[in-house]
Amino acid sequence: MKRIFDVSDYKAIVDVAKSVGVRIQGLFVLGEFDKENILDRFPDLYPPNIRWKCSTRNEERKLEEIMDFLKKESAYIEFGFHGIGHEYWEENGIQKRAEWYNLIERRPWPEESLRQRIIAAREILAQYGLSPQYGHSFSESFVPCAYSYYWNPNGEYSLGKILSEAGVRFAATDFSQIPELSPPLEINGGAFDHGVHVISRANYGNSWYELDSQPRVLLELQTTDMIETHWPNWLAQDDFLQPFVTEHWIQYYLKVQQQNDRYLAKNTEQFHSQWLYRKYTVLRALDNHVVEIDNSAMPAEAYSAGLPGNLIIKIRRHASDHLSEATLNGEPAPVVLEGPDFVLLHLPPLERRKYLLKYRMGAEKMPFFIHHTGTSNVYKTTQKKNSVDVFLKNYGRQSLRITCSPPNKVFSVDNELKIINYNYDTSSRILDIEVESTNFQGTQGKITIQYR
Repeated sequence: MKRIFDVSDYKAIVDVAKSVGVRIQGLFVLGEFDKENILDRFPDLYPPNIRWKCSTRNEERKLEEIMDFLKKESAYIEFGFHGIGHEYWEENGIQKRAEWYNLIERRPWPEESLRQRIIAAREILAQYGLSPQYGHSFSESFVPCAYSYYWNPNGEYSLGKILSEAGVRFAATDFSQIPELSPPLEINGGAFDHGVHVISRANYGNSWYELDSQPRVLLELQTTDMIETHWPNWLAQDDFLQPFVTEHWIQYYLKVQQQNDRYLAKNTEQFHSQWLYRKYTVLRALDNHVVEIDNSAMPAEAYSAGLPGNLIIKIRRHASDHLSEATLNGEPAPVVLEGPDFVLLHLPPLERRKYLLKYRMGAEKMPFFIHHTGTSNVYKTTQKKNSVDVFLKNYGRQSLRITCSPPNKVFSVDNELKIINYNYDTSSRILDIEVESTNFQGTQGKITIQYR
């Protein structure tokens, strides 16, 4: 494929995300977005003598149009951080693999050089108004180029420490590529590195350069929770073939959702939370529709890192059944995604203790519940006599759908979490709230529904 990538290539990914209701983690090499050539000041990031300058092809590449699209669709595609130039250039101009750790000589790069990459990333993002000055935080997700992760969680200098200070919370890499650093090498392993939760990822046969390419390993045989893909894997050779490739990916995601032991995480934060619950939390069926949840083994480090979030429980259902009631330690648990063969119950973030989940399936639906069809994290609800508070982290602009009594008023007291509009249908008892986050990386806040 010898052509310039354009907005339609990003749209292909967003189309899949909208169809299956997830926020797909995108990871960007920011040197490709440097329209002001600030990288001329950072020779080991992207040497001026060998790289072409974005500014000379800015109009042709339509960088502003691409970034505007990514801002607009941030509910469905995450702007994660991958690197600046993918590789590392030493003072003599020799290119080494790779950007975040020396995979050739098996040693870390100078700490200051890695910190310069964070500075450069911030400056490039600021070229598009994506800076704290305009209410935007740094990328929360990171994947190192070519798995070049410097793992040193107990040391003074580690990639995780640099990332955490920048605002990164989540990372993934293939730990088998850095055995000399003693990372977690167990199947589907992971751990914290100075506050960043880093988990294992693996490639299942779809090479980074292949068009229209899905993992060749069956879902049932994949050993990691994360499914690795690269941008070309999502694209067709010619535009007229793209709808077929997009549908190909939609069906793949739906197949994941149908697995008994898997589901589609709404976003990266929820993915990492569920990984932690699967590792540390024990569920025991005590009776029909009664489950004991023992979360006492969750490490304190998870809470220091702002985790875990929602615990997702997958419940099989018959076609005529709905979740009629659900309580956690006696409190309502009303956040639900209902599929053809299952119900995904989103429980609130759990503390380090035991809980008792009780639920009932039946012909009727709950009088109040949230249809979790979007990509936000709905952490919990607080139901009062004349109002309900919904605590969530919202991404971009999307709809929050709720079955409830007729509202008198719907509002948010958080300036960064805006209620664009809302509409209530009396026949279906469904309230649709259009919510928008001003932060490119998502906004936490509270939405209040007051009843008449």
